[in-house]
Amino acid sequence: MSWVREQFTFNDLQRLLFKLSERVKAFQGLTPAEITDLLGSSEKCSFEPDSYIVKEGNIGNHMYIILDGEARVMKAGRDGEVELARLAPADSFGEMALADNEARSASVVAITSCALVRINGRAIDARPEIGLKVYRNISRVVSERLRAADDLVAWRL
Repeated sequence: MSWVREQFTFNDLQRLLFKLSERVKAFQGLTPAEITDLLGSSEKCSFEPDSYIVKEGNIGNHMYIILDGEARVMKAGRDGEVELARLAPADSFGEMALADNEARSASVVAITSCALVRINGRAIDARPEIGLKVYRNISRVVSERLRAADDLVAWRL
């Protein structure tokens, strides 16, 4: 994986606060102070086009939020890799890694140059009052994705 790790500047944090609280489902219901606290221990990462951000089968304990750029979610299938979804700014991925610390269920590949927030599970767990809200939101996101997957499977059978 080829990526660049950067620290957030104060201006970066200020710009992100409103965007994240309004548009990122995992952060719904968090106060600006809680988001600032979470971002304070997060990293900003940059990936070039065609770079793997996460790879199916690898163990991970980070979730990501796309700030700029587009990515695709890929899953190994019978006939090669299958695109499951396209991701754009404010979309998140990697939430399951925070919940179960298991192997990643899919790969995410940058389509364009991407800037992302990389959030470590330990940062969320360090503040139980924040973690409770984030994990509740993550359960909603994962549930929504499972329902969509169930519908796809039902229509293909």
